Amino acid sequence: MSKCLSGQTMIKNYFKTAWRNIVKHRFYSIVNVVGLFAGITFTLLIGAYVWGELQVNKKLLHANNQYFLKSEGGLDITTLGPLSKAMKEHYPNLIKNYYRWDGITSIASKGDKHFRENIQLGDSTLLFMYGFGLLYGDARTALVNPYSVVITKEIAIKYFAKKDAVGETIGIQSFSGSQHDFIVTGVLKDIPENSVTHLNDDNNNTFFIPTNTFAYFGRADFESWSNVYIPSYIELQNNVSVNTVDRAINQLIQENAADIIKKTLTVHPVLLTDYYLTKNNGLVKRMLYTLSFIGLFILLMAIVNFINMAISSSSARVREIGVRKVMGGVKKQIIFQFLTESTLLVLIATLLALMAYPLLTPVFADMIGKSIPALFSF
Repeated sequence: MSKCLSGQTMIKNYFKTAWRNIVKHRFYSIVNVVGLFAGITFTLLIGAYVWGELQVNKKLLHANNQYFLKSEGGLDITTLGPLSKAMKEHYPNLIKNYYRWDGITSIASKGDKHFRENIQLGDSTLLFMYGFGLLYGDARTALVNPYSVVITKEIAIKYFAKKDAVGETIGIQSFSGSQHDFIVTGVLKDIPENSVTHLNDDNNNTFFIPTNTFAYFGRADFESWSNVYIPSYIELQNNVSVNTVDRAINQLIQENAADIIKKTLTVHPVLLTDYYLTKNNGLVKRMLYTLSFIGLFILLMAIVNFINMAISSSSARVREIGVRKVMGGVKKQIIFQFLTESTLLVLIATLLALMAYPLLTPVFADMIGKSIPALFSF
């Protein structure tokens, strides 16, 4: 028991002495802490951004079975309008579900509020296929009836000054200039970053309308095999080979599409969890590698600077070390004392970085135009 207390007292004394030395050499301590604090903070911010980008599409329901239909010979992000639906109808043993949408922009109005909005005209499978939850409304029926609309909570506040906008009406203009009231049937919860509602920078959609309203927007060719401009997704049944699906897709194209499309269009399913990182020839993945290298380099430079400052300080304290040896100090004790001081400085810098992180994330997010995850959410 006495040995245990003696050990605790010794450690306590090490920390007391370390703190006195830090205060005594405050200029060196501040410079060292600031350098390490900056390095840790920037590394945390970069690391959080990289982590967030790696999680795109991975929080979707059944993410490992969700695929995006990517085209070769046309726009790579769109394909034939009826294709994914026909896949479900002809190959139910392969395809569990499908989703298609057409992106439009139109004027939405409520009272004296008029804004041009991004609208996603899509299948009623959107909510339950990807697990997008509703704050208000019933996911089973929200996208069933014509002239119904599901909106984000930000849109609800923007037009109705409240989140619970279910049952409210909002006017949406057609391309001919006429206006029709749409009934709000659902308000979305916060949805994770994904390539369904936010396929690219031009398609960050906030209004979701069922496809049985496509005639109002002049989209009569939505179900046409000559329409090659519809982003499409499929969910595979468990344990289904992608190669089997690949063959089935191209067989349907050969059976239904026009000759010119048969000759020029090839469609391949791409795992949705990989799509975001590999699109544009892997541009996002290369950028994340670069940012990761920069973050590690910044942290390495901060560590090197910290070590150099520690060595420089030790050299300046040779006289103090000599006095300690004369007074009976052992080498091991002196080394431990210096290590305790360094540990305290690292702890202070780390705590400051953790405190600064939530304060700097909004600034960093505005700079890069992306949300940054909370520190303890990854």
